[in-house]
Amino acid sequence: MIGKFYLALFVVTLSSLACVRIDLSPPPVARPLPVAAPLPTPTPPPTPLPRPTVTPPPIFVAVAPGPPACLQPNLAKGEHISASGSYSETERLASTPMLCHLERDSCGYNQLVGILDPTLKFKQEEKPPFDTEDFLMHPAMILPLTRLNHLVQTEWGGAFQVRITDAYDSLLEHDPPESEPATRYSLHYEGRAIDLTLWPVDQSQYGRLCALAHCAGFDWVLNEGTHCHASIRAESLCLACQGQGSKVTR
Repeated sequence: MIGKFYLALFVVTLSSLACVRIDLSPPPVARPLPVAAPLPTPTPPPTPLPRPTVTPPPIFVAVAPGPPACLQPNLAKGEHISASGSYSETERLASTPMLCHLERDSCGYNQLVGILDPTLKFKQEEKPPFDTEDFLMHPAMILPLTRLNHLVQTEWGGAFQVRITDAYDSLLEHDPPESEPATRYSLHYEGRAIDLTLWPVDQSQYGRLCALAHCAGFDWVLNEGTHCHASIRAESLCLACQGQGSKVTR
């Protein structure tokens, strides 16, 4: 009896097992949860290589040269020279003749120019208002006078200054006082001549001063012993103002 019971139980168990589906496939693999992609790390800029320490070469700036050295030999007392280097050419030929006496406050007089340079000295020995005439000269006189000033400072290292003792002259004092005023002749009367010395006064150096005046560009230079006389070749102011207060003498 008992044997039949176990047999029946075995049959029922087999039947139950037959109805159960056995899944023999491998278990599913668990997928990992999605992870956010990391933000890109910014690339640092390249570190510049250190520059080698080099001292830059010096920069030389060209400076306009001053007047060239004057190689003209000194002028002896009474000796004169023209712009062409002639020792015989007269002032009338080198600087052209005087044409008139420029009178004060005339048209030609008003075209004279003054030079106010603190490195120049002026004698101003005439009584006012004529003491200012040493400052007045033909405009073409400025350039050679400026060059001479530089040459003198270079020649003596600032030990001397150029002194102007006479330039334009309306008093007609560059002729003997007993001469006839109407016929007196000098380029000073047109402002085309100038008398020069050194300051401090040293007449032993005037031969060199006259040589420097020649190198500076004056058209005629004369060593008068007590001073250096220099004149220029330029259009007379008498022609520009003829008939307006200037007496043409030619």
